[in-house]
Amino acid sequence: MRWRSDTVVTAVAALVLALAPVHAAVAADASSGAGVTVAHDVVYRTVDGAPQLLDAYVPTADTVERPVILLVHGGAWRGGDKTNLVAEGMKLAQLGYVAFSVNYRLTPTYAYPAAVDDVQAAVRWVRAPKQVKTYETDPKRVGALGASAGGHLVGMLATLGQGSRTSGARIRAAVSWSGPMDFNLWPLAQFGREPPGGDDLASDVLSFLGCPTGDPCPNATRASPISHVDKTDAPMLLANSTDELVPLAHATTMDAALKAAGVPDQLVVFPGDRHAQAFADDVWPQTVAFLEQYVGKPPSANPK
Repeated sequence: MRWRSDTVVTAVAALVLALAPVHAAVAADASSGAGVTVAHDVVYRTVDGAPQLLDAYVPTADTVERPVILLVHGGAWRGGDKTNLVAEGMKLAQLGYVAFSVNYRLTPTYAYPAAVDDVQAAVRWVRAPKQVKTYETDPKRVGALGASAGGHLVGMLATLGQGSRTSGARIRAAVSWSGPMDFNLWPLAQFGREPPGGDDLASDVLSFLGCPTGDPCPNATRASPISHVDKTDAPMLLANSTDELVPLAHATTMDAALKAAGVPDQLVVFPGDRHAQAFADDVWPQTVAFLEQYVGKPPSANPK
């Protein structure tokens, strides 16, 4: 069984058009089109001398205190890129959100918790006064959308920590498309007998968890969003197919855990084997409605 990296949307090139003046104080390396300015390769943190980058999708409309959506790409924690979610970033910005699509440290060089630390750092960066002023955002209204491995990482953002979801690395809501929620649902000891170094699901999961033999693997619990659920967590929308790469049980057991804790959630199940961005078009209306409900609707805009 192989982990299929999220599909890069081919319509991206048509969305990002010719160079244009930048919105407000947004970074100089930017492109513009369809009512959106895209600032590329913005540094949100530096780790071991290496910059961690994101792309910012900013509405050109003249508004302030805009809600923020962090976008987290998939790729089995070993691949993928922030550009995988260009289409989602453009559509969210056209709705009036400011969207930040982030890169994070990948396996096999970096195992858990590196990727989690990075996306948490990105949320803190978004809330810093400099970014709030530059992108004209509301630091109290930050949500996240992730696909596949990125769905797992936004699940961690939704569940780590306790208390207020308007400061630090906490978020107001999360949307996970095919994100693994409980690594203990997989037979990690059996995974440990798989040939090392391949690109199969077993190698990907074990590499991310930093457990070469699979058993015992304490990180299987530590890295599972379901292990951190409590009543103060962010509302979650969980989307999954019935017969896809990430078993439906990841979504259904997380759905049950959130409901038991009193956390608002929504479970969307598609028939068949489509994974993550393969069902993006079908789940987009529910995704937007969920973000509007729990992160907030963007302010009314007067185009410049």
